[in-house]
Amino acid sequence: MKRIGKAARATRGGWTIVAAAALLTLGGCVPSGFLPSLSLRAPAGDALAQTTGPGADGAWPAPDWVRQLQDPQLDELVAEAAQNSPDLQVAQARLRIAQAQLQQFDALTGLTGTAGATVSRARMPKPGDIADVSAGGYRVPVEIFGDPVVSPSSVFVGLNYQLDLWGKNRAATKSLMSMRDAAAVEAEQVRLTLAVAIVTVYCQLDQAYAVRDLLQQKLKISQRVTAVLRERTARGLDNAYDASDASIKRSRLLAQIALNDEQIKLAQLQLGVLSGRGPERGLSLQRPRVGAFAGGALPARLPADLLGRRPDIVAARLRVEAAFANADSTRAQFYPDVNLVALGGVFALTPASLFSRDSLAGSVGPAVSLPIFDRGRLKAKLGADVAQADVAIGLYNKTVDDALGQVAQIVTSLQTAQTLVAQQQDAVTAAQKIVQIAADRHRRGVLMQKDVDVADLTLIDERAQLIALLGKQRALRVGLIGALGGGFDAGATGTAAATPARAAGSAQNVRAKRGAMANSVARNATDAGTQARRAAASGSEAAAHPVQTGRPAALAASRGTTAATSSASIETSTRVRNAVPAVAAAPRAPVIPLFQHDRLIVTQSD
Repeated sequence: MKRIGKAARATRGGWTIVAAAALLTLGGCVPSGFLPSLSLRAPAGDALAQTTGPGADGAWPAPDWVRQLQDPQLDELVAEAAQNSPDLQVAQARLRIAQAQLQQFDALTGLTGTAGATVSRARMPKPGDIADVSAGGYRVPVEIFGDPVVSPSSVFVGLNYQLDLWGKNRAATKSLMSMRDAAAVEAEQVRLTLAVAIVTVYCQLDQAYAVRDLLQQKLKISQRVTAVLRERTARGLDNAYDASDASIKRSRLLAQIALNDEQIKLAQLQLGVLSGRGPERGLSLQRPRVGAFAGGALPARLPADLLGRRPDIVAARLRVEAAFANADSTRAQFYPDVNLVALGGVFALTPASLFSRDSLAGSVGPAVSLPIFDRGRLKAKLGADVAQADVAIGLYNKTVDDALGQVAQIVTSLQTAQTLVAQQQDAVTAAQKIVQIAADRHRRGVLMQKDVDVADLTLIDERAQLIALLGKQRALRVGLIGALGGGFDAGATGTAAATPARAAGSAQNVRAKRGAMANSVARNATDAGTQARRAAASGSEAAAHPVQTGRPAALAASRGTTAATSSASIETSTRVRNAVPAVAAAPRAPVIPLFQHDRLIVTQSD
């Protein structure tokens, strides 16, 4: 008997080894060759060297850059837009959707349970009709049914624990977390775009008011010149040509005033729309009093640090992370899915005997599902996931290229605008001297008043040109603030978005990153096989001590929460109001976890 028992145990041990080998064989290996064909590109350190020039050591825009313009009315507009803008509301709703999807998936992983109760009415065969019946695969004599009409009833509880040996759920959770964080950063991008649009239009409104002041001054002088020429024509001192020409110029000036008034009203209406409170909200706006922009020097390490300063780049990178994690989850589906399943309850043919001891029943043990006939579908899904990763990488690279191009174009235009402003200021200074000379010669009786008025009109025209150039320069500065991220800092919120720039420091690091993807696939397969052999060899011990699934701390902290989604003439407009009322702070975005993934490939662009 002892020899028989030893033989039986040896047979069971052999079958355990065979079962483990079968799990690895039938589960199928992850097909090779399913790797992204693209790679993340990090800009070179001198990518903008010719555009920015040497000595760039300025500061990045501050998060409260709108308040630095010191116009309470502008602050109020931006705050209203943060509360009422449909674009921002849509972005915040998308964030809530991503958060809910993460919570939904989290609820379906790990330990899950079901409970239920059933009762039915059934008629069983009479003893004379059939010898016995089949119930649950067993032959049951008909004689046990005293009454052919029975009421099968049950009350049961079931538990299911997903071991997640191959990291399928962990990778899927990471993908959903990255999608949620990308939605939060995209909401910040919408907020930045909205603020830049409001400040740009508000500065255009300020410029239109300054132009209106000059046009009103020009109209007074034009009316005086026209009246003098008509009087001299009537006296025969001048011909009618000069008077008629002055009348034509006055009519054109009146048309310019009308067009400028239209620009003022259009800007007001546009500000009302941007505020989210309707176009006529802008008609109640007072004349802007925008302060001067501080600084203007470009920040150091512009190409590298820009990757973590622009929300659109950070969001695109997070979507790359999500795509890689999603592909990892699909790779894990090629291996057997092992769960611990338990079922217990009471089952009886009549409700009266449901809660007797004899009605107790239960089962516990591992449940293994093998993707034997699902390999074709999984290969197609993995190919689609890898292609989606290529799409995300391509969009990220395009976002980086567009961002660098936008900064380079704005900086180039700012340099040209600075040169034009300096030249136009010289022209205004020269026109002022002409006015002084004309006024002095008029006092000495050398020139007529008409000549002084003509000099005044020339000065006004030069000032109008200066205002236009200053307005363009200010709009470019607002655009540069937006192109530099508007104060967004992924490092301050916990996202290592500048990682690619640091990782692209040397060609050796690049090659190491390239090989990380292929090596990690092999590591996953080896680790998975080792865990499967251990699980199969341990038998019932694996059922008594289930493998605990490690969940990211950020996921547990995110449960039950919904992420909030959370800038007279231009020369005289630098005078600002002293009292600045408080504006309600906009909802802040949630803290974004560190962005790391061992399969992200970084190459240095030429």
